[in-house]
Amino acid sequence: MPIDLATLARAKGIKRAVTLRPINPTQAQAQELAAILVQVTNVWKSWLPAILAGYDPKPLGDAMLTDTADAMRGAIETANSEISRLVIPITAQLRNWSAKIEKWHRGKWIDAVNTATNVDLSNVLTAMPVQETLGSWLERNVALVRDVSDQTRGRISDIVFREYQNRTPIREVAKQLNEAAALGRKRAIRIAADQSSKLSAQLDMERQAEAAIEQYRWRHSGKAHPRLEHQARNGKLFKLGEPSGDTPGQAPYCGCRAQAYLPLMDEFGL
Repeated sequence: MPIDLATLARAKGIKRAVTLRPINPTQAQAQELAAILVQVTNVWKSWLPAILAGYDPKPLGDAMLTDTADAMRGAIETANSEISRLVIPITAQLRNWSAKIEKWHRGKWIDAVNTATNVDLSNVLTAMPVQETLGSWLERNVALVRDVSDQTRGRISDIVFREYQNRTPIREVAKQLNEAAALGRKRAIRIAADQSSKLSAQLDMERQAEAAIEQYRWRHSGKAHPRLEHQARNGKLFKLGEPSGDTPGQAPYCGCRAQAYLPLMDEFGL
């Protein structure tokens, strides 16, 4: 049910324009999400010895060439099957993580509203209005888990079969494989930081819309090497949902936040 926060705030005697404090996701939350996502790259790393066990280049024309290549291919396929089964518990973990974040965000939103307006929403807000957002976020992140695994698998397969043909020493191949697994892990950690921020930003917009808030104040993240257009928006007011396709937190790795703004006795306008 929509909540007219401006009317409730006026009833509490609030007559000035109010900008609510931002809700900032924490590094601990991103790290917790990263621990879920890196499980697939951990599986690939654990299978590297088995993959390398089949790495035994033979002289050109040797009849055993195909057999040894098949051994490596078999190990890669077995690792991939293990990851396919792992996606089910990972999906459950992601669902639990997002539910935990929603509860945390709801509490922060309730506190921010109460501090700024003396309006207590603790007995009004539930998780139901944001279920669609949580569901979309979950599907997106399950797809990202699969993509991280597929990309890591592609790198590993390319290395072992390319270097097998080149008769590269196994020590060098092992180094390349470890680097491939490390790249997958680093990507999973970057995704976790981005997706943690994105979910919080999406919940910002959902809760503000639920409260019939029509404007927000852009708060720049203060990160090094910022998007100049985001930096230029710092402190400015925007209508909720604008700029279309580039609201705070929507761009990749954007840490900007949308601070809810209630004009109250002020005239509405940008």
